[in-house]
Amino acid sequence: MKSKNVDMLSCPIFRGLLALTIPIMVMNVAQSLFNLLDMAVLRVFGFEAAVGAVGACGMLITLCTSLLIGISAGANVVIARHMGAGNKERAESAINTSIVFAVFAGLIFMVIGAVFARDFLAMTNCSDKLLDDAALYFRIYFYGLPFQMLYVFSASVLRALGDTKRPMYFLLIGSACKVLFTVLLLQTALGGVVSVALATVVANLISCVMSVVSVVRNKSVEVLRIKKLKLSLAELKAILYNGVPAGIQSSLYAFANVIITTTVNSFGPAATTGISIANQFDGILYQVSLAPSLATIPFVAQNRGAGNYERVKKTMLCGIVITVAFGASLGSLSAIFSRELSYIVSSSAEVVAFSVQKMVIVSSTYFICGINEVLGGTLKGMGRPLAPAVTSLVFLCLLRFAWVYFVFPYCPNMTFLYLVWPIGWTLSIIALGGILIFEMRSQCKPKSNTPKAI
Repeated sequence: MKSKNVDMLSCPIFRGLLALTIPIMVMNVAQSLFNLLDMAVLRVFGFEAAVGAVGACGMLITLCTSLLIGISAGANVVIARHMGAGNKERAESAINTSIVFAVFAGLIFMVIGAVFARDFLAMTNCSDKLLDDAALYFRIYFYGLPFQMLYVFSASVLRALGDTKRPMYFLLIGSACKVLFTVLLLQTALGGVVSVALATVVANLISCVMSVVSVVRNKSVEVLRIKKLKLSLAELKAILYNGVPAGIQSSLYAFANVIITTTVNSFGPAATTGISIANQFDGILYQVSLAPSLATIPFVAQNRGAGNYERVKKTMLCGIVITVAFGASLGSLSAIFSRELSYIVSSSAEVVAFSVQKMVIVSSTYFICGINEVLGGTLKGMGRPLAPAVTSLVFLCLLRFAWVYFVFPYCPNMTFLYLVWPIGWTLSIIALGGILIFEMRSQCKPKSNTPKAI
Protein backbone atom coordinates (compact mmCIF):
# COMPACT_ATOMS: atom_id res chain seq x y z
CA MET A 1 0.00 0.00 0.00
CA LYS A 2 2.90 2.34 0.60
CA SER A 3 3.78 2.26 -3.07
CA LYS A 4 0.38 3.69 -3.93
CA ASN A 5 0.05 6.30 -1.18
CA VAL A 6 2.05 9.48 -0.56
CA ASP A 7 3.35 9.75 3.01
CA MET A 8 2.50 13.40 3.57
CA LEU A 9 4.17 13.50 7.00
CA SER A 10 7.70 12.55 5.97
CA CYS A 11 8.21 12.67 2.17
CA PRO A 12 10.08 15.55 0.46
CA ILE A 13 7.39 18.22 0.27
CA PHE A 14 7.81 19.42 -3.32
CA ARG A 15 8.07 15.93 -4.76
CA GLY A 16 5.19 14.62 -2.64
CA LEU A 17 2.97 17.60 -3.45
CA LEU A 18 3.71 17.21 -7.15
CA ALA A 19 2.90 13.49 -6.92
CA LEU A 20 -0.52 14.43 -5.55
CA THR A 21 -1.03 17.37 -7.93
CA ILE A 22 -0.49 15.62 -11.27
CA PRO A 23 -3.18 12.93 -10.84
CA ILE A 24 -5.65 15.51 -9.48
CA MET A 25 -4.89 17.77 -12.42
CA VAL A 26 -5.39 15.00 -14.97
CA MET A 27 -8.56 13.85 -13.22
CA ASN A 28 -10.17 17.29 -12.99
CA VAL A 29 -9.17 18.29 -16.52
CA ALA A 30 -10.70 15.08 -17.85
CA GLN A 31 -13.91 15.89 -15.96
CA SER A 32 -13.90 19.42 -17.41
CA LEU A 33 -13.42 18.01 -20.90
CA PHE A 34 -16.80 16.24 -20.75
CA ASN A 35 -18.74 19.28 -21.90
CA LEU A 36 -16.09 20.40 -24.41
CA LEU A 37 -15.90 16.86 -25.79
CA ASP A 38 -19.65 16.83 -26.27
CA MET A 39 -19.47 20.07 -28.26
CA ALA A 40 -16.60 18.86 -30.47
CA VAL A 41 -18.20 15.47 -31.19
CA LEU A 42 -21.53 17.08 -32.06
CA ARG A 43 -19.81 19.23 -34.63
CA VAL A 44 -17.90 16.30 -36.15
CA PHE A 45 -21.11 14.29 -36.55
CA GLY A 46 -23.01 17.18 -38.12
CA PHE A 47 -25.03 18.32 -35.09
CA GLU A 48 -23.51 21.82 -35.03
CA ALA A 49 -26.90 23.34 -34.20
CA ALA A 50 -26.74 21.49 -30.87
CA VAL A 51 -23.24 22.78 -30.03
CA GLY A 52 -24.58 26.06 -28.66
CA ALA A 53 -27.24 24.24 -26.62
CA VAL A 54 -24.68 22.03 -24.91
CA GLY A 55 -22.31 24.97 -24.49
CA ALA A 56 -25.05 27.03 -22.85
CA CYS A 57 -25.06 24.49 -20.01
CA GLY A 58 -21.30 24.71 -19.54
CA MET A 59 -21.11 27.34 -16.82
CA LEU A 60 -24.03 25.88 -14.87
CA ILE A 61 -22.46 22.43 -15.02
CA THR A 62 -19.21 23.97 -13.79
CA LEU A 63 -21.23 25.54 -10.98
CA CYS A 64 -22.58 22.12 -9.96
CA THR A 65 -19.20 20.40 -10.25
CA SER A 66 -17.46 23.16 -8.28
CA LEU A 67 -20.04 22.87 -5.51
CA LEU A 68 -19.57 19.09 -5.28
CA ILE A 69 -15.78 19.27 -5.29
CA GLY A 70 -15.85 22.06 -2.71
CA ILE A 71 -18.10 20.18 -0.29
CA SER A 72 -16.07 17.00 -0.74
CA ALA A 73 -12.98 19.00 0.32
CA GLY A 74 -14.52 19.04 3.80
CA ALA A 75 -14.29 15.26 3.94
CA ASN A 76 -10.74 15.49 2.64
CA VAL A 77 -9.68 17.85 5.44
CA VAL A 78 -11.38 15.93 8.27
CA ILE A 79 -10.14 12.50 7.18
CA ALA A 80 -6.59 13.75 6.55
CA ARG A 81 -6.47 15.46 9.94
CA HIS A 82 -7.57 12.27 11.72
CA MET A 83 -5.01 10.22 9.80
CA GLY A 84 -2.25 12.73 10.62
CA ALA A 85 -3.18 12.56 14.31
CA GLY A 86 -3.12 8.76 14.16
CA ASN A 87 -6.84 8.46 15.03
CA LYS A 88 -7.82 5.64 12.66
CA GLU A 89 -11.21 5.03 14.28
CA ARG A 90 -12.39 8.59 13.71
CA ALA A 91 -10.98 8.55 10.18
CA GLU A 92 -13.07 5.45 9.41
CA SER A 93 -16.16 7.09 10.89
CA ALA A 94 -15.59 10.21 8.78
CA ILE A 95 -15.22 8.12 5.61
CA ASN A 96 -18.46 6.23 6.24
CA THR A 97 -20.26 9.48 7.01
CA SER A 98 -18.94 11.03 3.78
CA ILE A 99 -20.24 8.20 1.62
CA VAL A 100 -23.69 8.13 3.26
CA PHE A 101 -23.98 11.90 2.90
CA ALA A 102 -22.90 11.77 -0.76
CA VAL A 103 -25.70 9.30 -1.59
CA PHE A 104 -28.52 11.27 0.01
CA ALA A 105 -27.27 14.70 -1.10
CA GLY A 106 -26.81 13.43 -4.65
CA LEU A 107 -30.43 12.29 -4.82
CA ILE A 108 -31.65 15.66 -3.50
CA PHE A 109 -29.60 17.59 -6.06
CA MET A 110 -30.86 15.30 -8.81
CA VAL A 111 -34.51 16.07 -8.06
CA ILE A 112 -33.92 19.81 -7.79
CA GLY A 113 -31.92 19.95 -11.01
CA ALA A 114 -34.28 17.78 -13.04
CA VAL A 115 -37.30 19.86 -12.02
CA PHE A 116 -35.76 23.31 -12.44
CA ALA A 117 -33.26 22.74 -15.29
CA ARG A 118 -35.13 24.97 -17.74
CA ASP A 119 -35.60 27.71 -15.14
CA PHE A 120 -31.88 27.75 -14.31
CA LEU A 121 -31.01 28.18 -17.98
CA ALA A 122 -33.64 30.88 -18.49
CA MET A 123 -32.04 32.85 -15.65
CA THR A 124 -28.81 33.04 -17.69
CA ASN A 125 -30.59 34.68 -20.66
CA CYS A 126 -30.08 31.54 -22.72
CA SER A 127 -31.25 32.20 -26.29
CA ASP A 128 -34.77 30.96 -27.11
CA LYS A 129 -33.27 29.12 -30.10
CA LEU A 130 -31.10 27.06 -27.76
CA LEU A 131 -33.28 26.77 -24.67
CA ASP A 132 -35.25 23.59 -25.47
CA ASP A 133 -32.21 21.47 -26.35
CA ALA A 134 -30.14 22.99 -23.56
CA ALA A 135 -32.83 22.20 -20.97
CA LEU A 136 -33.05 18.61 -22.22
CA TYR A 137 -29.28 18.13 -21.98
CA PHE A 138 -29.13 19.73 -18.52
CA ARG A 139 -32.02 17.61 -17.21
CA ILE A 140 -30.41 14.34 -18.29
CA TYR A 141 -27.11 15.51 -16.81
CA PHE A 142 -28.83 15.87 -13.43
CA TYR A 143 -30.10 12.29 -13.60
CA GLY A 144 -26.47 11.20 -13.35
CA LEU A 145 -25.55 13.63 -10.58
CA PRO A 146 -25.82 11.05 -7.71
CA PHE A 147 -23.16 8.94 -9.46
CA GLN A 148 -20.96 11.98 -9.97
CA MET A 149 -21.30 13.06 -6.35
CA LEU A 150 -20.49 9.60 -5.03
CA TYR A 151 -17.43 9.48 -7.27
CA VAL A 152 -16.24 12.94 -6.16
CA PHE A 153 -16.55 12.02 -2.47
CA SER A 154 -14.88 8.64 -2.95
CA ALA A 155 -12.02 10.30 -4.80
CA SER A 156 -11.71 12.84 -2.00
CA VAL A 157 -11.50 10.02 0.55
CA LEU A 158 -8.73 8.31 -1.41
CA ARG A 159 -6.81 11.59 -1.73
CA ALA A 160 -7.01 12.12 2.04
CA LEU A 161 -5.38 8.70 2.41
CA GLY A 162 -2.60 9.75 0.01
CA ASP A 163 -3.87 7.90 -3.08
CA THR A 164 -4.60 10.08 -6.10
CA LYS A 165 -3.63 7.72 -8.91
CA ARG A 166 -6.57 5.35 -8.79
CA PRO A 167 -9.26 8.08 -8.82
CA MET A 168 -7.47 9.45 -11.88
CA TYR A 169 -7.46 6.06 -13.58
CA PHE A 170 -11.16 5.57 -12.84
CA LEU A 171 -12.09 8.91 -14.35
CA LEU A 172 -9.96 8.29 -17.43
CA ILE A 173 -11.64 4.92 -17.94
CA GLY A 174 -15.01 6.61 -17.57
CA SER A 175 -13.95 9.26 -20.09
CA ALA A 176 -12.90 6.63 -22.60
CA CYS A 177 -16.25 4.90 -22.16
CA LYS A 178 -17.98 8.24 -22.66
CA VAL A 179 -16.32 8.70 -26.05
CA LEU A 180 -17.31 5.19 -27.08
CA PHE A 181 -20.93 5.51 -25.95
CA THR A 182 -21.25 8.99 -27.49
CA VAL A 183 -20.16 7.72 -30.90
CA LEU A 184 -22.47 4.69 -30.66
CA LEU A 185 -25.51 6.66 -29.48
CA LEU A 186 -25.07 9.32 -32.17
CA GLN A 187 -25.70 6.58 -34.72
CA THR A 188 -29.19 6.03 -33.27
CA ALA A 189 -32.36 8.09 -33.55
CA LEU A 190 -31.89 9.65 -30.10
CA GLY A 191 -30.46 12.85 -31.51
CA GLY A 192 -27.30 14.77 -30.68
CA VAL A 193 -28.21 16.33 -27.32
CA VAL A 194 -29.71 13.19 -25.80
CA SER A 195 -26.83 11.01 -27.00
CA VAL A 196 -24.03 13.05 -25.44
CA ALA A 197 -26.01 13.56 -22.22
CA LEU A 198 -26.69 9.83 -21.75
CA ALA A 199 -23.04 9.03 -22.47
CA THR A 200 -22.04 11.42 -19.68
CA VAL A 201 -24.36 9.65 -17.22
CA VAL A 202 -22.88 6.25 -18.16
CA ALA A 203 -19.33 7.59 -17.74
CA ASN A 204 -20.14 8.94 -14.27
CA LEU A 205 -21.68 5.60 -13.27
CA ILE A 206 -18.61 3.64 -14.34
CA SER A 207 -16.19 5.95 -12.51
CA CYS A 208 -18.44 5.91 -9.44
CA VAL A 209 -18.57 2.12 -9.14
CA MET A 210 -14.82 1.70 -9.48
CA SER A 211 -14.00 4.43 -6.95
CA VAL A 212 -16.42 3.09 -4.32
CA VAL A 213 -15.00 -0.42 -4.73
CA SER A 214 -11.50 1.03 -4.28
CA VAL A 215 -12.51 2.71 -1.01
CA VAL A 216 -14.00 -0.56 0.25
CA ARG A 217 -10.83 -2.50 -0.59
CA ASN A 218 -8.43 0.08 0.84
CA LYS A 219 -6.21 -1.72 3.37
CA SER A 220 -5.30 1.31 5.49
CA VAL A 221 -8.84 1.69 6.83
CA GLU A 222 -11.86 -0.55 7.38
CA VAL A 223 -14.91 1.20 5.97
CA LEU A 224 -18.25 0.62 4.28
CA ARG A 225 -18.92 -2.47 6.38
CA ILE A 226 -22.60 -2.99 7.27
CA LYS A 227 -21.93 -2.65 11.01
CA LYS A 228 -19.92 0.55 10.55
CA LEU A 229 -21.89 2.14 7.72
CA LYS A 230 -23.67 4.88 9.59
CA LEU A 231 -23.77 8.64 9.69
CA SER A 232 -21.90 10.22 12.60
CA LEU A 233 -23.37 13.60 13.47
CA ALA A 234 -20.06 14.77 14.95
CA GLU A 235 -18.12 13.88 11.81
CA LEU A 236 -20.85 15.26 9.54
CA LYS A 237 -20.71 18.55 11.42
CA ALA A 238 -16.94 18.72 10.95
CA ILE A 239 -17.21 17.78 7.27
CA LEU A 240 -19.89 20.39 6.59
CA TYR A 241 -18.04 23.04 8.60
CA ASN A 242 -15.02 22.58 6.33
CA GLY A 243 -16.89 21.59 3.18
CA VAL A 244 -19.82 23.98 2.93
CA PRO A 245 -17.66 27.15 2.92
CA ALA A 246 -15.39 25.48 0.35
CA GLY A 247 -18.42 24.49 -1.73
CA ILE A 248 -19.85 27.99 -1.44
CA GLN A 249 -16.49 29.42 -2.43
CA SER A 250 -16.28 27.23 -5.53
CA SER A 251 -19.90 27.79 -6.48
CA LEU A 252 -19.57 31.55 -5.94
CA TYR A 253 -16.68 31.54 -8.34
CA ALA A 254 -18.77 29.70 -10.93
CA PHE A 255 -21.83 31.84 -10.17
CA ALA A 256 -19.75 34.96 -10.79
CA ASN A 257 -18.89 33.56 -14.21
CA VAL A 258 -22.60 32.98 -14.82
CA ILE A 259 -23.17 36.70 -14.17
CA ILE A 260 -20.63 37.55 -16.88
CA THR A 261 -22.07 34.92 -19.22
CA THR A 262 -25.55 36.34 -18.75
CA THR A 263 -24.28 39.73 -19.90
CA VAL A 264 -22.53 38.25 -22.93
CA ASN A 265 -25.63 36.21 -23.85
CA SER A 266 -27.50 39.45 -24.47
CA PHE A 267 -25.31 39.95 -27.55
CA GLY A 268 -26.99 37.01 -29.32
CA PRO A 269 -26.51 33.28 -30.10
CA ALA A 270 -23.03 33.77 -31.62
CA ALA A 271 -21.82 35.42 -28.42
CA THR A 272 -23.44 32.67 -26.33
CA THR A 273 -21.67 29.95 -28.30
CA GLY A 274 -18.40 31.90 -28.40
CA ILE A 275 -18.12 32.48 -24.67
CA SER A 276 -19.25 28.90 -24.00
CA ILE A 277 -16.27 27.69 -26.05
CA ALA A 278 -13.89 30.04 -24.22
CA ASN A 279 -15.37 28.93 -20.89
CA GLN A 280 -14.59 25.30 -21.69
CA PHE A 281 -10.90 26.02 -22.30
CA ASP A 282 -10.74 28.42 -19.36
CA GLY A 283 -12.39 25.72 -17.27
CA ILE A 284 -9.51 23.40 -18.12
CA LEU A 285 -7.01 26.05 -17.05
CA TYR A 286 -8.94 26.54 -13.83
CA GLN A 287 -8.65 22.84 -13.03
CA VAL A 288 -4.91 23.00 -13.77
CA SER A 289 -4.57 25.95 -11.40
CA LEU A 290 -6.85 24.36 -8.80
CA ALA A 291 -5.04 21.00 -8.64
CA PRO A 292 -2.08 22.19 -6.50
CA SER A 293 -4.61 23.70 -4.09
CA LEU A 294 -6.50 20.41 -3.77
CA ALA A 295 -3.19 18.64 -3.15
CA THR A 296 -2.22 21.27 -0.59
CA ILE A 297 -5.38 20.73 1.50
CA PRO A 298 -4.69 17.14 2.73
CA PHE A 299 -0.95 17.86 2.94
CA VAL A 300 -1.56 20.81 5.26
CA ALA A 301 -4.33 19.00 7.16
CA GLN A 302 -2.24 15.89 7.89
CA ASN A 303 0.78 17.88 9.03
CA ARG A 304 -1.39 20.18 11.14
CA GLY A 305 -2.96 17.09 12.71
CA ALA A 306 0.55 15.81 13.49
CA GLY A 307 1.65 19.21 14.83
CA ASN A 308 4.17 19.56 11.99
CA TYR A 309 3.82 23.32 11.54
CA GLU A 310 7.02 24.00 9.60
CA ARG A 311 5.89 21.61 6.86
CA VAL A 312 2.61 23.52 6.68
CA LYS A 313 4.47 26.67 5.64
CA LYS A 314 6.71 24.87 3.16
CA THR A 315 3.71 23.10 1.62
CA MET A 316 2.05 26.44 0.89
CA LEU A 317 5.18 27.81 -0.79
CA CYS A 318 5.70 24.68 -2.88
CA GLY A 319 2.05 24.79 -3.92
CA ILE A 320 2.46 28.37 -5.17
CA VAL A 321 5.55 27.43 -7.19
CA ILE A 322 3.78 24.49 -8.81
CA THR A 323 0.58 26.37 -9.68
CA VAL A 324 2.50 29.33 -11.17
CA ALA A 325 4.65 26.99 -13.27
CA PHE A 326 1.65 25.15 -14.73
CA GLY A 327 -0.73 28.11 -14.87
CA ALA A 328 1.62 30.57 -16.54
CA SER A 329 2.94 28.16 -19.16
CA LEU A 330 -0.37 26.57 -20.18
CA GLY A 331 -2.24 29.86 -19.86
CA SER A 332 0.16 31.55 -22.26
CA LEU A 333 -0.19 28.73 -24.78
CA SER A 334 -3.97 28.90 -24.51
CA ALA A 335 -3.92 32.64 -25.23
CA ILE A 336 -1.46 32.32 -28.12
CA PHE A 337 -3.40 29.51 -29.81
CA SER A 338 -6.88 30.69 -28.79
CA ARG A 339 -8.08 31.04 -32.39
CA GLU A 340 -6.92 27.56 -33.40
CA LEU A 341 -8.43 26.01 -30.28
CA SER A 342 -11.76 27.76 -30.86
CA TYR A 343 -11.96 26.51 -34.45
CA ILE A 344 -11.86 22.93 -33.12
CA VAL A 345 -15.39 23.44 -31.81
CA SER A 346 -16.90 25.94 -34.25
CA SER A 347 -16.32 26.90 -37.89
CA SER A 348 -18.07 30.26 -37.50
CA ALA A 349 -15.67 33.23 -37.65
CA GLU A 350 -18.10 35.32 -35.61
CA VAL A 351 -18.33 32.70 -32.87
CA VAL A 352 -14.56 32.23 -32.80
CA ALA A 353 -14.01 35.99 -32.49
CA PHE A 354 -16.12 36.09 -29.33
CA SER A 355 -14.22 33.11 -27.93
CA VAL A 356 -10.76 34.51 -28.67
CA GLN A 357 -11.56 37.85 -27.08
CA LYS A 358 -12.12 36.21 -23.69
CA MET A 359 -9.31 33.65 -23.89
CA VAL A 360 -6.61 36.24 -24.63
CA ILE A 361 -7.45 38.26 -21.51
CA VAL A 362 -8.32 35.52 -19.03
CA SER A 363 -6.18 32.53 -20.05
CA SER A 364 -2.89 34.42 -19.86
CA THR A 365 -3.57 35.49 -16.27
CA TYR A 366 -4.84 32.21 -14.81
CA PHE A 367 -1.64 31.71 -12.80
CA ILE A 368 -2.91 34.54 -10.56
CA CYS A 369 -6.00 32.44 -9.91
CA GLY A 370 -3.73 29.53 -8.99
CA ILE A 371 -1.93 31.54 -6.31
CA ASN A 372 -5.29 32.57 -4.88
CA GLU A 373 -6.45 28.95 -4.77
CA VAL A 374 -3.31 27.69 -3.01
CA LEU A 375 -3.61 30.36 -0.33
CA GLY A 376 -7.26 29.39 0.15
CA GLY A 377 -6.37 25.69 0.19
CA THR A 378 -3.78 26.29 2.89
CA LEU A 379 -6.37 28.00 5.09
CA LYS A 380 -8.83 25.14 4.52
CA GLY A 381 -6.22 22.59 5.54
CA MET A 382 -5.53 24.66 8.66
CA GLY A 383 -9.20 24.46 9.60
CA ARG A 384 -10.08 28.01 8.52
CA PRO A 385 -12.51 27.50 5.59
CA LEU A 386 -14.57 30.65 6.13
CA ALA A 387 -11.88 33.15 5.08
CA PRO A 388 -11.52 31.84 1.47
CA ALA A 389 -15.32 31.74 1.16
CA VAL A 390 -15.65 35.36 2.28
CA THR A 391 -12.91 36.63 -0.05
CA SER A 392 -14.53 34.73 -2.93
CA LEU A 393 -17.88 36.33 -2.10
CA VAL A 394 -16.37 39.82 -2.06
CA PHE A 395 -13.75 39.75 -4.83
CA LEU A 396 -14.94 36.98 -7.16
CA CYS A 397 -18.69 37.47 -6.94
CA LEU A 398 -19.81 40.87 -5.62
CA LEU A 399 -17.01 42.65 -7.49
CA ARG A 400 -18.09 41.05 -10.78
CA PHE A 401 -21.71 41.88 -10.08
CA ALA A 402 -20.77 45.52 -9.47
CA TRP A 403 -18.49 45.52 -12.50
CA VAL A 404 -21.22 44.22 -14.81
CA TYR A 405 -24.05 46.45 -13.63
CA PHE A 406 -22.28 49.64 -12.54
CA VAL A 407 -18.94 49.86 -14.36
CA PHE A 408 -19.37 48.01 -17.66
CA PRO A 409 -22.25 50.26 -18.89
CA TYR A 410 -19.81 53.20 -18.99
CA CYS A 411 -17.36 51.23 -21.13
CA PRO A 412 -19.35 48.49 -22.92
CA ASN A 413 -16.32 46.76 -24.39
CA MET A 414 -15.76 43.01 -24.08
CA THR A 415 -12.06 43.36 -23.29
CA PHE A 416 -12.87 45.77 -20.47
CA LEU A 417 -15.52 43.34 -19.20
CA TYR A 418 -13.02 40.48 -18.95
CA LEU A 419 -10.45 42.50 -16.97
CA VAL A 420 -12.51 41.88 -13.85
CA TRP A 421 -11.03 38.35 -13.67
CA PRO A 422 -7.36 39.22 -12.96
CA ILE A 423 -8.35 42.28 -10.91
CA GLY A 424 -10.56 40.18 -8.60
CA TRP A 425 -7.93 37.44 -8.21
CA THR A 426 -5.26 39.97 -7.28
CA LEU A 427 -7.40 41.67 -4.64
CA SER A 428 -8.33 38.27 -3.17
CA ILE A 429 -4.65 37.29 -2.94
CA ILE A 430 -3.89 40.45 -0.98
CA ALA A 431 -6.72 39.73 1.46
CA LEU A 432 -5.86 36.03 1.91
CA GLY A 433 -2.18 36.85 2.29
CA GLY A 434 -2.95 39.11 5.24
CA ILE A 435 -5.16 36.46 6.85
CA LEU A 436 -2.50 33.78 6.37
CA ILE A 437 0.20 35.91 7.99
CA PHE A 438 -2.02 36.28 11.04
CA GLU A 439 -2.90 32.55 11.12
CA MET A 440 0.71 31.45 10.66
CA ARG A 441 1.81 33.59 13.58
CA SER A 442 -0.98 32.49 15.89
CA GLN A 443 -1.42 28.84 14.89
CA CYS A 444 1.82 27.58 13.38
CA LYS A 445 4.40 28.64 15.95
CA PRO A 446 6.64 25.69 16.79
CA LYS A 447 6.22 24.55 20.38
CA SER A 448 8.59 22.62 22.61
CA ASN A 449 6.11 19.75 22.91
CA THR A 450 5.26 19.63 19.21
CA PRO A 451 5.68 16.10 17.88
CA LYS A 452 8.17 15.72 15.06
CA ALA A 453 7.42 14.22 11.67
CA ILE A 454 7.66 10.52 11.28
